[in-house]
Amino acid sequence: MFMELIVILIISFVVISLWMINVRLGRIANYFDNGDDHSLSDEEIEKELEEEWEKWNQQK
Repeated sequence: MFMELIVILIISFVVISLWMINVRLGRIANYFDNGDDHSLSDEEIEKELEEEWEKWNQQK
């Protein structure tokens, strides 16, 4: 009986923890989805990274 109670408590703790993580990650994802009206394509991101890399290399 005692072991069953411990197992139930551990499983409950894990389920509640995973649920809380899911809720928090959902809020973070919604924040970024709502905050960024314009999402960049992969090509645009790559172009911006290359431009930043070139600027950084020119400063050296």
